[in-house]
Amino acid sequence: MKLLNLYVFSTLVSKTRSSLIPTKKICKDCRHFIGDNIDCRKFGDTNIITGKVTHHSARSVREDEKKCGQEAVLFEKNHFKILTEPYYFLKEKWILLLPGGLACFYFYTLFHMINK
Repeated sequence: MKLLNLYVFSTLVSKTRSSLIPTKKICKDCRHFIGDNIDCRKFGDTNIITGKVTHHSARSVREDEKKCGQEAVLFEKNHFKILTEPYYFLKEKWILLLPGGLACFYFYTLFHMINK
């Protein structure tokens, strides 16, 4: 009951109301967004010699009204965001997480050997 009272109080006192926040389409919530390069998968050029695809940046796609534009006319919601966000996080921060993971593994095996 106390939590409900706190929730109601914080909702009434809050300066930002959810009904007042505009719901804009943001590129990072789109399924065509490539997180590590901040590119749009929908638009790109293919090199006819190597076959390598270079994608246009998400900013340039949103600024061009002939492509996606300010209104994000080609926006498609990413329903697999729960998978893509941790992937890009681990891809970017793996060098920081590796020592901690190795230390946890070391102490786990040490603790397991002592208690055996």
